[in-house]
Amino acid sequence: MKLFNKSKSAVAAVAFLLLAATSCTDLLNPEAEDVLSTSEVYRNLDDANSTLRGIYGKLMDCAPQYVVLNELRADLMDVTSNADQSLMELSRHESVSDDNQWANPSTFFSLINTCNNAVVNFEYMYNENKINREDFNIRYSEALAVRSWAYLQVALHFSDREKGGVPYFTQPIDNVDDIDLSAIENVPYLNLETMIDSLVNTIATLPYKTKITDESLITTISTYNSNYMYIDKEYLLGELYLWDENYYMAASTFKNIMERSTTEDINNPYDRYKIPFDASASLSVSSSRYNSGYSRYYENDRFSIRNNWPYMFFDTETFNYYNEWLWVLYFDQLNEPSPFIDLFAKEGGEYLLKPSQVAIENWDNQVQQNSFKGDFRGHFYKPDGFNWVNSEGEEYTVLDYVSIFGLPGSYDIVNGEPVVMKYIYDYSKYNQNFDLLDKSGRWFLWRSATMHLRYSEAANRDGQHKVAYSLLNNGIRANYPGSDHDAADNDYTHRHQTELPFPYDFDARSTGSGDIPPGLRQPWFRNTGIRNRVSMNNYQVESDSLSTIEMQILKESALELAFEGQRWGDLVRIAIHNGNNSILADRIAEKLNHEGLDGETARIKLQDRNNWFLPL
Repeated sequence: MKLFNKSKSAVAAVAFLLLAATSCTDLLNPEAEDVLSTSEVYRNLDDANSTLRGIYGKLMDCAPQYVVLNELRADLMDVTSNADQSLMELSRHESVSDDNQWANPSTFFSLINTCNNAVVNFEYMYNENKINREDFNIRYSEALAVRSWAYLQVALHFSDREKGGVPYFTQPIDNVDDIDLSAIENVPYLNLETMIDSLVNTIATLPYKTKITDESLITTISTYNSNYMYIDKEYLLGELYLWDENYYMAASTFKNIMERSTTEDINNPYDRYKIPFDASASLSVSSSRYNSGYSRYYENDRFSIRNNWPYMFFDTETFNYYNEWLWVLYFDQLNEPSPFIDLFAKEGGEYLLKPSQVAIENWDNQVQQNSFKGDFRGHFYKPDGFNWVNSEGEEYTVLDYVSIFGLPGSYDIVNGEPVVMKYIYDYSKYNQNFDLLDKSGRWFLWRSATMHLRYSEAANRDGQHKVAYSLLNNGIRANYPGSDHDAADNDYTHRHQTELPFPYDFDARSTGSGDIPPGLRQPWFRNTGIRNRVSMNNYQVESDSLSTIEMQILKESALELAFEGQRWGDLVRIAIHNGNNSILADRIAEKLNHEGLDGETARIKLQDRNNWFLPL
């Protein structure tokens, strides 16, 4: 098993590997030799847990392809001179070769088939009283959620040109490598919109949608809490509602997650999933909440920089880490090394992919609140004039520099070339325990900023433009300062809150003992906004607020979420919702033009939505 290095049942773990390669029909075939029956494999809760772990082992196989398809096909990632033809085909939107492994959906279908196997056998176990109803609900819901995630990816990237979609099968099959087998010829083929409708119905009706608390599934693995390894089913539902243009329900689902701290972590109501401001003037790593900026009173001094934002990709199990991440998966060197090292690292890897010139210019062209150019989330390293020799005449090391200024950002410059860092900070010179032989790592999927951007997209589409603008820029408190009918300057009764019904009800009040009402701390008083968190100027809204803010959200997503596997979906979704294929086509063309390639041919090709999808 690739995700978990310990199994509660070795027999069940071995049996699951057998199940992953065969169908239920084969297992029950009396003529089959050396095969265990279902009753011999699925005996108890330990076996059910091993099956669930096996699903996540299969999910990990999808990690490199997920990032390549969602980032390289979009505008923020490009190939290096080390890349082969298969990667170039995806980046340039050329016809893909028959042997292009990145354009082969079988890894996703294998995961889907594993989930189908699990669902069938969880049902068997429940019907045979081998697990109780609650245990069944948890594991059954988890399997369907992972399957739905995989189906969304397949529908987002692939399509059978003749049948207009991808096969949707919910029963185990013998061979997922050949999707034209007669076993699935009679299943429906669903296009992206139809698939999303189906997935919404699946996730909305799950019997268990909350975070897993079952002690038999929660453990510590290599110091990591396994709770954050399980898919966040509520977040997935919010994403699906957003795709389905049910903006009110998308905003409602995301808002529920934003305020989980009121029920799940009552000691941390102001930080969990709220993009909070730094709680100190020092911008120390421990208190920063992943804010980047300048020490107080030194806002115009580049030597007072503290770039804490990238620490979310470097920290392990800190207070801040849990306040940001919703879903992270871990590669264990002993079982499955991180595939991202080969994709991105120059030392110890093959360095196949890099930030696009467009992505770099996006960050470089940002203007900070002190009028400095650049974005902490891009590459913010080595202020001009920094003396690499300290007062005692000793040369600073890289780790000395990091202790003063923080990490560089989403990418670094290594021997004059840009290197994506989000996935390989653990495997870099910035890690004092860096070991070339230790290729463990992490797969980052969903986090607080992702959710705030999705929520803002939904709220904006639902007519709540100011709420969307606030979360995108400098927070609720700054944009809802007060009301005209305040009785006195210290009357906060109607200040710093939206005074809107759910899911647009945000209360950011914070009052002293002499204010009215006194001594108040409401959950959103620390919310600082996505751009303000990294000291960026607010966006300006001068025309139609819906379209203007939506394009700003798309731009901000590029700055905040680059390389995290979100970009292709963002371009596709917003292009569809605007009925404007140019939103996607123009950005791909711009990337290629910046690299001296033929962006115009790609632009013309991608104006036809049928060409967004790889052949099945």
